[in-house]
Amino acid sequence: MKFNSFLAFLFTIIAILIIIFGFAISLSDLFPIRMNCEGYSLFLFPDEKKLDTEVGKGQLLKIRAINAGSFGDRYEVSLKGPEWTAIKPTTFSLKSEESKTLFLYVSPDLGNEGKYYLDVEVKSKCVSESETIEIGVLPKV
Repeated sequence: MKFNSFLAFLFTIIAILIIIFGFAISLSDLFPIRMNCEGYSLFLFPDEKKLDTEVGKGQLLKIRAINAGSFGDRYEVSLKGPEWTAIKPTTFSLKSEESKTLFLYVSPDLGNEGKYYLDVEVKSKCVSESETIEIGVLPKV
């Protein structure tokens, strides 16, 4: 069998398989339709947007997340900034008009004096909100 004949045979088999399995797979499975996100809304309210702390001293900052949308939603929380920060919970669900308090813990190590910016992002499939917290780290007294 020549190479060109083999390619023609292979493409014919592939075409037949596509026709057979095409009925089992809908176009929406191959090309997902974007989710309608109308009616979804989220607000974040940190207790403070600027936080001053000392090296080696931990501080807690509360951030209130409010689902202001018409539907319940599931959220993921992420931080972008210094490694000596943590937040709990990292995932949560809220019904419409419910709120949840997130706890941001800041504990800078020795040698980290200065000014830092921490981005707190809360997102779902339909919404994404973020707040930037300025952290001033003072030397230990």
